Order: sequence, then structure tokens, then C-alpha cells
Amino acid sequence: MVEIFKLWVTDYLLHPFVLTSFVAMILFLVVRRWLQFRSHGKARDEQIAALTPLAQRLGGKVLGPDEAAMWTAELCKPFWNEYSIAFRSKRQYDLSLDFQRGPWHVRVTEASIRYDSRGLGVRWLQQHRIEIATARLAPLKVTRPNKYNVNNGQPLSPARLESEWKQIVSNEPETAKQADAEWLPVPLLPPMDQEFSAYGSDPAAAARELNFDALHWLIDQAESLPTWARQMSLTFESGFVYLAVYDHIYPDDLLVVVDTICGLLDRMPGARPRHPAATV
Repeated sequence: MVEIFKLWVTDYLLHPFVLTSFVAMILFLVVRRWLQFRSHGKARDEQIAALTPLAQRLGGKVLGPDEAAMWTAELCKPFWNEYSIAFRSKRQYDLSLDFQRGPWHVRVTEASIRYDSRGLGVRWLQQHRIEIATARLAPLKVTRPNKYNVNNGQPLSPARLESEWKQIVSNEPETAKQADAEWLPVPLLPPMDQEFSAYGSDPAAAARELNFDALHWLIDQAESLPTWARQMSLTFESGFVYLAVYDHIYPDDLLVVVDTICGLLDRMPGARPRHPAATV
């Protein structure tokens, strides 16, 4: 058996053709990886250049990959639901955009991972998160889901719509899990209960925050929002409200989304501006 193994090694594994093929494959993988990271770095630099004029106009700044970070990263890691991907790199923060909108402190951070798309090759996936610092509210999630089937445009059945709403907002924020708090539906007043769905650890307090004026503001702004933001799902926890989006930051779309969230906060009795470094 040992002799057979030795012969297999010398006659096959150490054959010049096999060795050459193996080295060529290694070189191909190394060069491909280098080209992918080089291309990603170039795209990141172009994104920073595109966002810099906006930051300057707002009196803010753009942070590069050495400084970029999410305020809420420990509450909800980016790409938290991507662990099913067979091959993925460590998540990385490409840039952060810091500015103030009125009294509200805002950070928008773009993160990325490199992953195997199972048949389509190795690709990059981007996510950005809009975060605004506010006074601490009990953990809460609110969304205005799409009432129509994305494939055919037909209205969803009441049962399907209820299932979609619960799926979007029923995942508990990390702070609610740590406090072992109950995670319950928020009783929104009609007609807003037909437009929005919300869950929280203190439903009565959340219902007071999500009053008619606050939710009607979101309805009024819907037509001015980019398509991807019209069914935004907002999470409140640990002194922040945040929105996660699976895409790049688009400078032309960003301000209207930020202003819509700030307008919502302006209409919530318990939401008050704070500095992100202040204790909540």
C-alpha cells in the first residue's frame, strides 16, 4: 500500500504537467483576488469623490476606510443575514459620511463583503446604513410595507400582507433580546394601522411616539422618496434610529431620505437630538 502511494505521488502529483497546472491555478487565484480588491478600491475612491461635494455643502466630512464605522454596528452587524453564503470575506467599512441636518447628527456608512455568488463568480455586495442619534426610546421597529406583489403588481391578499408585515418587523433588536423584553405589536390608531406595522418592547409608549402626525408625515413624503425607500423599515434602539439599505450610497437620493427620517423624529414626542457620543 505504501509503495502504491509513493508511486502515485511520484508518477502523478510530481509530474511536471500536474505541478505546472497547480502553480498556474494558484497564480490565477492570486491575480484574480488582487484585481478584485484593486477594482473595489478604485470604486470606493470614486464613491468618496462623489460624496465629498455633498459633505462640504452640508458642513460635514467623509471618512475613508481607516476611520469609517457604524455607530450601531454592535447592535446590528452589517450583513448579519448573509452567513448562508458559502464563501464570504470579512465585512469591511468603506466610508462614512458625517453631517448635521438641523439639530440632528447623522452618519451614513457604506460597508461591503466579497462573496461567492454560487455560479456567477466572486462578487462584491454593498450595504449602507443611515443612522441618526436621538434620545433613548424603548426598542421599536416600524415599517410601511409594499401592498403589491413585486412580480405582477397585483394587491397582496390580507393574509399575505399580514405575513409580510410581521416578517419585516418581528425580528427583535439586540437590546430587546438582551433585556429579555417582550416583543409585541404596537396598537396604531386607524387608519394608520392599515398603512404601517410596528413592534416594540413597550407598545403603549411606542403608540404615543408613532402618532398620527408622525406617520402621516411618512405618507406625505412617499412620492418624493426613491423607490427603495418608500417601504423603509426603521429600527429604534439604544439612542439611535437606523435604516439599512442593500446598495451603494447615491448622493442624489440621500438627503430626501434623511430629511424624511428627521421629519418623523421632529413629530415624535420622545425623540430629541443628541450628540452621538453623549450618554443615553
